[in-house]
Amino acid sequence: MLKITLLDKFFCLQICSMNSDCAYAFYEGNECVLFNIDFEYDYSLSNDKIIYQKVNFELQEQLAIDLNQNLLVFECVDSSHFWSLNTNSCEICKIGFVKYSELPFNCYHYATGSKNYAGSKSYCQSKGGVLFRPKTQNERFFFIQRFPFKTTLIDSKITNLGEKFKWPDGSDVIGFGKGEPNNLMYTWLLKEDCLELRSTGFFNDVPCNTYNDLTICQHN
Repeated sequence: MLKITLLDKFFCLQICSMNSDCAYAFYEGNECVLFNIDFEYDYSLSNDKIIYQKVNFELQEQLAIDLNQNLLVFECVDSSHFWSLNTNSCEICKIGFVKYSELPFNCYHYATGSKNYAGSKSYCQSKGGVLFRPKTQNERFFFIQRFPFKTTLIDSKITNLGEKFKWPDGSDVIGFGKGEPNNLMYTWLLKEDCLELRSTGFFNDVPCNTYNDLTICQHN
């Protein structure tokens, strides 16, 4: 359980959506309490302003993305600073990275030019970041609006047939397109060992030697 004092409900839900361990968010007054999947709650005692549950670890309440509206109010209002959940304060983005107001907890950098998984990962490391890790629906749908009709490789890779795709922190990757991952229907040989984010906002498994024209990096 994590308890935070916050100004509004959206910020509470946004933090839960960015935290892969958060399954429920409780908000009343200025108090935001986050619970993991083991939390049990009597929904008959709740009302619509208090408890929110993720469906398949996606927030049940739709977090609308309005690219023209600044929904959160922080001390760090400019794009060169982000809100660090580690220090609970504003931190400056690294050179070449920017913070988007819709995604205030990370800084991002993008580049064009054909790269495969190894090339994209190496490029992000050279910039002082990591390859894109869009764990939430908000992140995925924000970037498909910002980069329409593009696909980009993400920071998840497997080495064995039948292995589950995970993020570097060990949490499961969710948000696959229908029928994915499918390893090109091979049941005896690993053919698709990496993942890309498609313009639909969903993940698809691909060979790690797949080349895409867009590379997205992040840091927090």
